[in-house]
Amino acid sequence: MQNIAPLGPYITLLLLIGLAAGIGMIPIKKLIQIQEAKHELKHGSAGFFRTMSGWIIIAIWVAATWFFATIIGDWWAFGDLDRAIVRSLRRLEILLHILAALADD
Repeated sequence: MQNIAPLGPYITLLLLIGLAAGIGMIPIKKLIQIQEAKHELKHGSAGFFRTMSGWIIIAIWVAATWFFATIIGDWWAFGDLDRAIVRSLRRLEILLHILAALADD
């Protein structure tokens, strides 16, 4: 099993890419269908809100993929998964504090 240990981050990265692509296809497909329906995207219309909710889901998907990619990258760089998770949670905490400060303005 020692020979496989260095491949852990690479295997996990491939799984993350596959999972992210699989999950991300659903909201992107829905967003494309909404755009193709040629709704008038006036502020307050149903089409406008459906498009905005589609973009929010895509933004959450991108953020989650980025978060897990930072854990994998940290794990690959330093070889310690437990500490990589701790550092990623710390980065997430800092990001949430920044977002909270921006929301207060």
